[in-house]
Amino acid sequence: MPQINTILVDDEIEALDSLEILLSAYEEIRVIHKIADPIDVFPVLMTKSIDLIFLDIKMPLLSGIDLLTKIRKCNPNVVVVIVTAFEDYSMEAIKLNVFNYLLKPIDRSMLKKTIEDLRNYFKARWVDIEQKLVISSKSNTVVVAPRNIVYCEAEGSYTFIYLNDGSKVVAASNIGVFKQKLCSELFMKLNRSVIVNTDFITLVNKKTKTCMLKYGGQEISLSVTQSFIRQFNLLFSHV
Repeated sequence: MPQINTILVDDEIEALDSLEILLSAYEEIRVIHKIADPIDVFPVLMTKSIDLIFLDIKMPLLSGIDLLTKIRKCNPNVVVVIVTAFEDYSMEAIKLNVFNYLLKPIDRSMLKKTIEDLRNYFKARWVDIEQKLVISSKSNTVVVAPRNIVYCEAEGSYTFIYLNDGSKVVAASNIGVFKQKLCSELFMKLNRSVIVNTDFITLVNKKTKTCMLKYGGQEISLSVTQSFIRQFNLLFSHV
């Protein structure tokens, strides 16, 4: 299993250091950044592949709830664990789809259970997509983790591969090759020329037959078929 790329967000430096020490006991957790100013979260999300955020709530200038609302708009798929001394915000956090809500001071047994749950969650999420793809382009060879692929688009005998950091790889293979290689339930065919990583879908509009994708600080709209809409509705539960 790959390491879980993680950032810690808390305006108290001591709290950041303490949490990092606690998390160092778990080899699957890779702390990429410790962030004391919540505004600094967004450049990291736009330039790094972040899987998990441990987030404080009571912070000056921008509260954890307000920050989480903004995070959900630019990166709806990142997993968030709230770490706070206040119980009052649990319902608001749940509405924003947090993974867990830990109270300070952190109980080690509760943290251990949370890490176990995270491990199981990411194992299921990454099933069949851990093996990296070796992609040949005109000038070089690129190694890509499938979970970092947002979508693939056919362009004649080539395939444009859009990655979650905003970059694009032009593969010297037709899209049929990638339809076979990216065959897990994480990837779906939008139409004849596009396959998409469903983790990045934020909206499917049945009337206009389009879907919205958010990644790397941008939002795009792609056309879909009626067949995709039916399949999407079958695969994913509704609230």
